[in-house]
Amino acid sequence: MDFRVRPARTEDKGPLMSFIKDVWGGHDYIPEVWDDWLGDPAGKMFVVEARGVPVGMNHLKFLEDGSAWFEGVRVHPDYRGRGLASMLGENSMRIARDRGVDVFRLTSGSHNKTAHRQIARIKFVEVARFSAYEPSEKMRPRPTIDTINVSVEEFSRTMNQIGQTKEYQLGKGVFWHNWTATSMSPKVVKDLVAESAVWRGGEAIAVVREGGEGSERWEEVCFLGGPEDDALKLVKSLVGRNSRIAKRWVFLPQKSPLIHKLRAEGFVRNFSMILFERRAANG
Repeated sequence: MDFRVRPARTEDKGPLMSFIKDVWGGHDYIPEVWDDWLGDPAGKMFVVEARGVPVGMNHLKFLEDGSAWFEGVRVHPDYRGRGLASMLGENSMRIARDRGVDVFRLTSGSHNKTAHRQIARIKFVEVARFSAYEPSEKMRPRPTIDTINVSVEEFSRTMNQIGQTKEYQLGKGVFWHNWTATSMSPKVVKDLVAESAVWRGGEAIAVVREGGEGSERWEEVCFLGGPEDDALKLVKSLVGRNSRIAKRWVFLPQKSPLIHKLRAEGFVRNFSMILFERRAANG
């Protein structure tokens, strides 16, 4: 059977949602983001056809750090195992290369072995593992340290401080926002500082943003690093300051020394994921 990859169209939503609605027990996020992705000026969405009917999709997003992010791969159950996910991935890499992008990234749940095998087939390699921690229901975080928004005048000091943290090194220099990993390049950090998303408490640094899908909202400590005691006090202060949002996550790379501090305080792991990367120079 011949398959063809092409840009997504409005009329593809119905055929794709007919099977996507049952993924992850009916809790797939794709129905919530389809319309936004279709009109996303910073990305492109593709479908793969079988006999003119869309049976798979993915989304390619161009990030502010100059990388390309691959997400939202879905293939109809009747067509799995035929290389369609790889076709979508190779197409996205070709599109990204044509725009001069040479770093491609994606993520997958740490237990999704099927996806990991497919990711290996398109030559992505694991570069880091992360987990998201949230306050347990019994916790009532309260500010325990003075927190300040980092100012533009402090940018050089802040950039140096971030780069020296174990979390920056263990996490390959990325921060997480809405399931997407972006490198903390000087330009990106400057933009985060300008939007008042970077916080300092003692010698610890955090990046905090509000995220969401559709009507669901949450708060993310997208990056946390620095001396253990200061980092714990900082994250407790930040997590306890916004009562408007009930769901809160703190992202930390595997082997971060901050993990045992958060766990001892009552934070619990919600989910874990792997960051995969491929560079154009490597094939």
